[in-house]
Amino acid sequence: MSKSICALVHKPGSTREAFQAYYESNHAPLAIGLFPFNGYVRNHLVDPGDFGWDTISEFWSDDIDKAAALMAGPIGDTMRADEERFMDRNRIAPGGAEESILSPGEPADPAGRRTALLLSYGGEARESETARAYAEQLAEEHGGVSLDMVSPWSEPAFPAQAVVWLPGWVEPAAPAGIALRALRANRVATPPEALLGDRDGTTTA
Repeated sequence: MSKSICALVHKPGSTREAFQAYYESNHAPLAIGLFPFNGYVRNHLVDPGDFGWDTISEFWSDDIDKAAALMAGPIGDTMRADEERFMDRNRIAPGGAEESILSPGEPADPAGRRTALLLSYGGEARESETARAYAEQLAEEHGGVSLDMVSPWSEPAFPAQAVVWLPGWVEPAAPAGIALRALRANRVATPPEALLGDRDGTTTA
């Protein structure tokens, strides 16, 4: 199972609330009928401040590169036409995600709330190791913790080199030498039975 991650934002003249509402009522249902996803989650940000994006989406597939390649054909034309209706396409920030599930538990609290801890650093191996050690320490204190090590796919690049996901809304202290941004989100997951790639009843999301 492979994964990608993407930061998305509303088009100029619109609002975060309108973007998130259209995403759920129109764009997500369109996508699940076209792509072979095994998991599809929208993390709609709450009061993101100056972060610059409204939603961080997660996608799982048996072959995420093959799924992404569908954007080069008619499916991509359909998706782009819908994106023009509600998002700023110039600000789409995707990346591949090497996912590690670090502690057992639900990925969000019963209200669907979770926290995205975005970690940014210079990119040296020791800094990557520090980020992973930080995530592992959080997993000793919390259930439902996962880590995405992100590789940018295009410009603009996904706005972090790693994301630690925790259930509930929390704001832990930052690790030494690494910039941290804590974002509160409402997690919305498409049911497994609705996904093209996962109608056998199994999922990673």
